[in-house]
Amino acid sequence: VSNRLYGDSNLDGEVDLSDAILIMQSLANPDKYGKTGSDKKHLTQEGSLNGDVDGEKGLTSNDALTIQMKLLGFYNKLPIA
Repeated sequence: VSNRLYGDSNLDGEVDLSDAILIMQSLANPDKYGKTGSDKKHLTQEGSLNGDVDGEKGLTSNDALTIQMKLLGFYNKLPIA
């Protein structure tokens, strides 16, 4: 998708620490925060696609780490963006 905001896993229009946290929550507690989770702010399919930023296929803790490293200035841009 050409207008995809890579890193924005919670679909709030920004890439920030909350995106990395949602990815980690979805992995640690998928019943609540995964794609079919019970929490109203669970990860969606689109959010999962946005969050997959480390250059490897699939959403993992490395994607959350990559977002955090970008926020800390280790990367000028996300590897997949």
